[in-house]
Amino acid sequence: MLTSHATNESGYSLVEVLAAIVILTVAIIPMVGMFDAALRAVTASGDYDAARACAGQKLEQIRSLPYESVGALPDGTCEPSGLEYEVDEEFVDAGLENVEGDLGLTKVTVTVRWDDGDSYSATGVISRW
Repeated sequence: MLTSHATNESGYSLVEVLAAIVILTVAIIPMVGMFDAALRAVTASGDYDAARACAGQKLEQIRSLPYESVGALPDGTCEPSGLEYEVDEEFVDAGLENVEGDLGLTKVTVTVRWDDGDSYSATGVISRW
């Protein structure tokens, strides 16, 4: 004997499926914005790391030079990042206070700037002795 169970079958109606799609859409759209923010944060972090590496590299190069050549350091561009840097020198005393004359200590600051107008600076003291 064959009976039809079509009226007793359970399942999802079209209205329920459409409601689920709307709810998922409302939940997923804000996540797209979060992915965009995460990508921007990763890019900014990469720029910061490149600037930090550039400043540290240039400061170490400056420290390796003879003391007498520290006063005439050019600005330039780091390779391979292509970030531009500036070098600033100031005479300081033993307390690291700025002074007019050369007492044998120079504070050197390397500032690296990149596209967004952000910058990173590294400072070191070079001694004549």
